[in-house]
Order: sequence, then structure tokens, then C-alpha cells
Amino acid sequence: QDKSDLGIHTQYLTSDIMHLYSAGVITNRCKGFNDGKMVASAAIGDANLYEFIHDNPAVEFHPSDYVNNPSIIARHNRMVALNVVTAMDLTGQVAADSLPYTQFSGVTGMMDFIRGATQAEGGKSILLMPATDATGKKSRIVPLLNDRAIVIPRGDVHYVATEYGVVNLFGKSFQERALAMISIAHPDFRDELFFEAKKMGLFSQERTLTESIHGIYPVELEENIKIDGEIVTIRPAKPIDERRIQEHFYTLDKNDVISRFFHEKTTFLRKEMQGITQIDYVNNLTLLAVVGEFGFGRVVAVGEYLIEESKNLAEVAFSVSRAWQGKKLGKILLHKLAEAAKKNGISGLIAFTNHDNKGMIRLFETLPYQINKKFEEDVLVLTCRFDQPKS
Repeated sequence: QDKSDLGIHTQYLTSDIMHLYSAGVITNRCKGFNDGKMVASAAIGDANLYEFIHDNPAVEFHPSDYVNNPSIIARHNRMVALNVVTAMDLTGQVAADSLPYTQFSGVTGMMDFIRGATQAEGGKSILLMPATDATGKKSRIVPLLNDRAIVIPRGDVHYVATEYGVVNLFGKSFQERALAMISIAHPDFRDELFFEAKKMGLFSQERTLTESIHGIYPVELEENIKIDGEIVTIRPAKPIDERRIQEHFYTLDKNDVISRFFHEKTTFLRKEMQGITQIDYVNNLTLLAVVGEFGFGRVVAVGEYLIEESKNLAEVAFSVSRAWQGKKLGKILLHKLAEAAKKNGISGLIAFTNHDNKGMIRLFETLPYQINKKFEEDVLVLTCRFDQPKS
């Protein structure tokens, strides 16, 4: 209901589509092809739907060889293909027309719309799937689709959404795909999926199960902001972010590396990146600033906190790519980390920095709490407590 100027090109018109049209959400004005018309090859609904489409000049019916033609679908602006599927394996193979040993439909038009949408300018293909079956006792994300026909091959899979998150599998390695699929599975099944993935060779044997695999992704921390005309997504890190965080650190110059790690550093190993992405979103949290298309974005800033249990304080650290410094990304990340830490029952924040790191000092002073400063040998320690607001 919060959208506007949507257009419809579909196999089936439904009562829900009729209601959105009546509410003014669907206008068909900006389709770029068949403007002003809802195009379909069939309709399924109640008597009100059939009355709505009867002699309605805003509705056109065409044969399936037109509606399902990928070249026709691709002519639309920002075409989004939404398809509901029944199961997926860890590499991205998709079952959609059957349950185990039960076939409930014939050949579908999913591939027509997937390939048409991905060829359209600004188009996307999104697969939707509940994480479990109706009983909640079986995961729809499985290691292998041994007992079902594959309707959509892994190479055609882009976005996948369950109630536990959204991932983009396109262009990803098998390891990245498996990690992504596990991250959107029901938490009760993630352990089993992880160990099956190791058996299948999708993960190296030294890889261990991480806190973030069990954690529920805090979608409420996501935020899109505009900086210099570019959309920047602020969001919690995910296990699949290892490589892009690694690439971010390699873009930092020498002084920024020293400010972040307290010594010169020229290599950033995968094991080190796992410490940043393997988080439980409560006692340790990493926030990223990402620019670019979902699933292919580039990290331009990283903010982290890790709880110091003896003091119940969260130690924070930051890094911002040189081209994005001076644009308040550090402040945005710090304030979101403080808000999350307070909500998670942590008493305050602590930061260790060089005495001449004026940027970090000024950043800490933007918080609405009293800032305490002291030296431990050559290191400046900044602390604040959430129960001590500025007067």
C-alpha cells in the first residue's frame, strides 16, 4: 500500500491485484510498454474480480506465448519477477512444481519471467519461500534436492527471500551461496545445514560454526541515507560480507590502517575477517556502510563493537574509506552502535585510540553522554556510560 505507480504484466490477475488497482497503487503509467494496461493471460478470483475485468479498458488479455515471452517481458521498465518456490538447496538449485514424491503442477512460466525480468533495464528476479513447511518441522532449505525436479537452475537465481532475510546469489561462489542460504534458513536448522555443507565440501574443514549463523539478523538497524546524491545503506554485517570487508581494508591508506589497528598492516586474512562477520548482533555487532547494488555493494565504512564483559562496556572501532571521510559516516555508525548497545543491555562504550587522533576524539564527543578521557601508557581511553547524559 505504500508504493505508487506500479504496473502489472502477469500470467494471472487476482483479487489482490484488483484491490491495489482500486487503491491507486497500480496505475500502469510507467511500465514503458503497454502503458496504461494491465496485461495477463488468465484471471483467478471471486465474482468481484470478474465483474472488475469485464469490458474494462485498463485490462488486456493475451495468449501465453505473448505474456510469457521473455523478449516482451524485457521491454518493461524495472520489471520485477516475483515467484514463490517450494524448496532450494545450498547451491541455489530450485524446486517449484513439486513436493517430495508429489507433483502438483505442470511446466511453469517461472523461467520465462525470470529471464525476461533480468534482461529488462533495472529488472530483478526475486524468489519467495517460507523457511519451513506448514508444520514448521522441516526446512525448505536443504543440502540437496535429491527427491525433487529442478525447475530453476542455480545460474538463473538472483534474489532469494525468506522471513529471515534476503540474499543475492548471482555471481557468488558455492561457499558464498551456502553461507547465504544458511543465513536465511530457520535458526533451528542452521547447525544441520552447516555440517552437511562441510560434508559436501562447500566449506573447508577448518571452518567453524559461528554465532552469526545462529543470530537473528536485526533488520531494524538497516537504514538508507543519501550522501552527495548517492544512496548509502547502513546495515549489520552478515557472514557473506567477509570478502567485501577484506576489500575495504585493502583500500585504506597507511595512516588509516594504523589508526584502526594501531600498527602497520599490509595483509588482511580471511580468518581476521571472520572475527568481524561472526557476530551475535547483541554482545558483538558490526555495522557496514555499503554503496552499490544489493549483493554486489562496496563497503565504504565499518563500525564495530565487542563487549568487555568485566565492565559491561562495548569497545568500538571504525574505519572509513578515504573518499568517504568527512561525510559523517563515522558519526552515523557510532550513534547507531550506541543505540544498539544500549538496547542490548550494555552499560556504555569504550574506545582506545592514539592521543593525537583528533577525529576519533571529536567523534566520541558527538554522543549525548559524558565523555571520560584517561591515558593507559601511550593509549588514550575514551569512555561513556548510557546512564550519564550530558548536562
